[in-house]
Amino acid sequence: MHQNNLKNNIQHSFDNLLRLVEIHCWNKISPNIIFILSDFNEFKGSNSSELRIHRNKLNNLKIPLTLDAAIQVLNNEYDDLYGVNLYIFKALKKETIIEIQYYRKSNFEADYCTKIKNNQPMFHAKFSLPFLAKKGVQYDINWESSGRLRYFWNTFLHKLKIKMKFLKEIYQSVH
Repeated sequence: MHQNNLKNNIQHSFDNLLRLVEIHCWNKISPNIIFILSDFNEFKGSNSSELRIHRNKLNNLKIPLTLDAAIQVLNNEYDDLYGVNLYIFKALKKETIIEIQYYRKSNFEADYCTKIKNNQPMFHAKFSLPFLAKKGVQYDINWESSGRLRYFWNTFLHKLKIKMKFLKEIYQSVH
């Protein structure tokens, strides 16, 4: 019963995700789409950087699924689904890997869980912006996974630029 609704909602979120990527990223998205599933609580980290690194390590180990196989798994969890987020995990030439990350109602505190137990799941299309993303400038959607070297290099250059500016201001104020 929920499977058609689930498939429609995921397809709608996927379409929205593709529109977001088209606007904000320069990557071409392969028409060969595969999916991985993630329970939000499987990722550990004390800050966003650690969480991102742990998420990438775990996602690289996952076996990709077809959309129908992913929907089958989610359909089994439907009554406990609180939210479903779609992210582009990797955009390669021959395939694009979409991460379907879900949140369970049962992971919330008991009081809140009773308030939301009858709510339908929410569906979202999301992507992470790099630290140095500038408004109106397209960036590499793979910055979290395969584009990390470029991201770290740009972060290093940005921090160096800030330090140089700071040192220049100190030097000018002394002289």
